[in-house]
Amino acid sequence: MIGPAHSQESQRSVRRSFLKLGISPLFGLAGLRSLSAGEPPEQLTTGQRTSVLQSSQGRAQRMILIWLDGAPATIDMWDPKPEAPNSIRGEFAAIRTRVPGIHISEHLPETANVMDRCVLVRSLAHSIPAHGPGSIYMLTGQLPTARGNRPAMGSWIANQLDSRCSIPPYVSLGTSGPFNGTESGFLDSSLNPFRIEKETLPAGVTLGKDTDYSAFERRMRIRNQLDHVFDRLQGDVLVEGLDKFSQRAFDVLRKDTIRKAIDVDNEGDQLLELYGRSPLGKNALRACRLVEAGARYVSIGFSGWDTHANNFTQLRNQQLPPLDKALSGLIVDLETRGLLDSTIVMCCGEFGRTPEVNRAGGRDHWSSAFAALLAGGGFRAGVAYGETDDWGREPISARCLPGDLAATIFSQLGIDPATKARTPSGREMQILETGQRIQAIV
Repeated sequence: MIGPAHSQESQRSVRRSFLKLGISPLFGLAGLRSLSAGEPPEQLTTGQRTSVLQSSQGRAQRMILIWLDGAPATIDMWDPKPEAPNSIRGEFAAIRTRVPGIHISEHLPETANVMDRCVLVRSLAHSIPAHGPGSIYMLTGQLPTARGNRPAMGSWIANQLDSRCSIPPYVSLGTSGPFNGTESGFLDSSLNPFRIEKETLPAGVTLGKDTDYSAFERRMRIRNQLDHVFDRLQGDVLVEGLDKFSQRAFDVLRKDTIRKAIDVDNEGDQLLELYGRSPLGKNALRACRLVEAGARYVSIGFSGWDTHANNFTQLRNQQLPPLDKALSGLIVDLETRGLLDSTIVMCCGEFGRTPEVNRAGGRDHWSSAFAALLAGGGFRAGVAYGETDDWGREPISARCLPGDLAATIFSQLGIDPATKARTPSGREMQILETGQRIQAIV
């Protein structure tokens, strides 16, 4: 004889089997979890979430991150030192930008032309010159601990800001090396990023152009009828949650929004040239289209910045030209679409690289001074915040930590960094436990 507990579990098991019958061939449960991020996780109460949104004073509504995985050389990009010795200055010249007094690398001419829409934060610093934990620190705003990774900024943003049901709120494009700092941490796994690592979508995320939508609708109706039968038998909180984002998955399939947003090959030559036709350029265009369609946070991974050797050759030939086109093109395109003021654009890596050039013609890890570029999102335009010493070794004014940068971003999005969530162990955790808003750039 099966007792009540076993009976309930059996009913849950049967129902889940029917759910898989109705959903898995079309989409896959892992994909469904990626699309559920618009719903608040159980650990964060609705009351907390509503109060944050109602008190929102932020101007921004969404964010795009261009993540330079491997740690870019700040001196050779954002903070040139033309008066320093050759062993510090390196091979690149500095050029003027549209903002008097702000100079950047000669290999970023297009970015120089949009610097009047940007904020250049040149006084970032922390004490972790290692890729994994450094990435966690920058992408979460919190120091990594043995207790486990904190939720990524993208996961918090997806949790706190509603998205349209036909688009995932948190999307990751391209490859970004190790996934350190990009996951949902102690929040619900549904707040992990929806990853698109190639130019085509994973199988099951789109029904395709030649789909028989009438058959698809019939399948949905049968599934709903089965749901009603089981609903009368008992309630199941887990399955009720699944129902909410399974409907979102069906909306994605029906409207085909993801496929349409990332299909950029049919764009006009002028727009493709604006971004550059590199993989990074195409992903930047996809990011623009995704946020326009309703995504709240899109990260673009661009690897190859760990330049311990041949730093200048790699930057000159491989890294800086596509970044220059993609970053400037994204800023111009967002402005053209009327989205720049409500969209934060950030470009950075996990730390910087040594002021000194090593014997292999490269620069090594350096977290004591580095930079991040911000644009749009209601930030003050045409500003360089902070200053480093003559050799770029450390900030000499306005030193800020990753937590300060994160607090500023959250505040611009109308998210209170003091908002708390309850971990599975019952402990309450704030979005940020440290970090102060950088008032001078907002």
